[in-house]
Amino acid sequence: MSVQYDSSETLLNATWVAVQLSERDVAGQIPLNYVTNPAVALSAACFGNGIYDQQDAAQCFSNLLAIGYRRFVVDLYWSVSRRTWYFCPVSIPVSPGVTISSATSTTKTTTATASADSATITGTDDSNGDTLYELGSYKCTDNLDPYTLAEVLVGYFRDTNSRLTVYTTYLVLNLHVAASASTPNEPASTISGGQLPSGNELAGSILGTALDDFIYSPAQLATDRSNLNQSWYKVDEGYMPITEYFTVHENEAGEQSTPDGWPSSKYIQLAKRDRVLIGYGSIDSQLLNYNLSTEGNSVFPPGYLTSDVTVSATNGTLTSGCLYEPGFTSVSQTNSSWAISSGLPVLDGLSTDETMASLSNVLSGITACGLSPMLNTTLFDQTADQQVEHYRNFSLSSSWAWVLGEPHDANYGGGDGDPKYDRCAIMDLTLNGHWRSTNCTEKRRGACRIGNSPFSWVLSDTIESFSKVSDSCPPGSSFAVPRTGLENTYLYRHLLSLPETTVDLSSADPAFREVFLDFNSIDVTSCWVSNGYEARCPYASDPQQLERKTVLVAAIAGIIILIITALTFFVKCNANRRNSRRRKRVIEGWEYEGVPS
Repeated sequence: MSVQYDSSETLLNATWVAVQLSERDVAGQIPLNYVTNPAVALSAACFGNGIYDQQDAAQCFSNLLAIGYRRFVVDLYWSVSRRTWYFCPVSIPVSPGVTISSATSTTKTTTATASADSATITGTDDSNGDTLYELGSYKCTDNLDPYTLAEVLVGYFRDTNSRLTVYTTYLVLNLHVAASASTPNEPASTISGGQLPSGNELAGSILGTALDDFIYSPAQLATDRSNLNQSWYKVDEGYMPITEYFTVHENEAGEQSTPDGWPSSKYIQLAKRDRVLIGYGSIDSQLLNYNLSTEGNSVFPPGYLTSDVTVSATNGTLTSGCLYEPGFTSVSQTNSSWAISSGLPVLDGLSTDETMASLSNVLSGITACGLSPMLNTTLFDQTADQQVEHYRNFSLSSSWAWVLGEPHDANYGGGDGDPKYDRCAIMDLTLNGHWRSTNCTEKRRGACRIGNSPFSWVLSDTIESFSKVSDSCPPGSSFAVPRTGLENTYLYRHLLSLPETTVDLSSADPAFREVFLDFNSIDVTSCWVSNGYEARCPYASDPQQLERKTVLVAAIAGIIILIITALTFFVKCNANRRNSRRRKRVIEGWEYEGVPS
């Protein structure tokens, strides 16, 4: 039975859509390795109940994608007898003797005997007609393999291919050997020689081939790094990665290269139109001789896309693992490339609401410290296909910029009473440095970046309205907005260090505890842009209609083709009629409905 991406689950709330879109856009020029994204281990989120059913797994994958997870840790198990990879930790025996009970029975029972494994396994048919084999503490169908994940991803990529909905996805593959069916709860034996996967059987090759149209590969990265003039610097300026985040070398011919740089998400998503990066995580000792030499075309080496950082928390507050260091001014000092939390604190004995509230605080602290939060536990003993709400709350709590409920204009659909001036971003120091939207005519100081340094900030000299505050930034600085959680933390901590004559959290005057950021949605509601008061939205951004717009673009294109065909026929029949042409708007190769920029 085939599987597909199911987009029925969404973020639901227009405000949360605006949060994710604005955070994606503000970080659009930050190299990928410094952008935080919620991460999830599929073994915990989809298979924590020990059931490995293909249709349930496809629904789980779909739900996690739809609610905002971007990084997926994928545990795959090599079945020597079947010579393929499965999500199931136990190898289902290959047996010629299979009997199924009467078809009139409500629940069919399958018994299979495999002499090679000296095992007898039984199973029941699931609601989709697939047999769930009982293997120790696991129940597995024999069709849940990497292709299932690939099919869901392809559907997701095609369903979210507009400028409004495109995001980068990361797969980290952990490789294991499946246990024997005769000893399903014991570690697998070490394999070697012909037992090992080879050629097209390699996990990376399978996913690399299935997702070939969407992959940004190690080979592409190497080519791009070797000559930046012909890669990252040859695109629209707004797509170029910010060079303060990596090392740049220049030869005598003026050609620039980098040994450690990564492209920005805008370069990947909009210029290259790629959607996924695949890398290896851990490879078990039983696969010690696994051949990685042919995988470089599509899959990054082990550990290349992850850098585990151990974190701890007390009472919902992060106590260790933070990458913020007072006084640091350069990215190289923070060592936050591909940083990801190695786990979350155990929150036993708390109610569901108390646990989620505490988790929300921890997650906010993790992203503020420059780490991608990793979910590697089954929330409240329910997988994401059974209860998606808890997993949605985790994903949304990974936001680093806006305080809960902001930006508060996201639900506004336009028309009379447009709150046009209520759409400028401020950092509220009484809210741990999170942002709120406020009236642009209010008067505040502005956050000014020193040079191009990601972590060096000063305040504007005077208190002004949003339209004028950029003019009062000190020499050598410019009105700016933090682009990552770590940049935001450096600004927040700098502001807290200023004297009370400038910053005073207890003051009744909000100008002493709120600071304008170069981020506004004056042009189009919920389309948040930087570069000052007159910055224009590059696309229409009504979050309540994002999904509908994605479908409408294709429909409208078809209608336009029909209209052009009809007009062409009409012109041929009546040479005196003037030619009528309809023109689709195309920007950087993307067709879209929107407000002219």
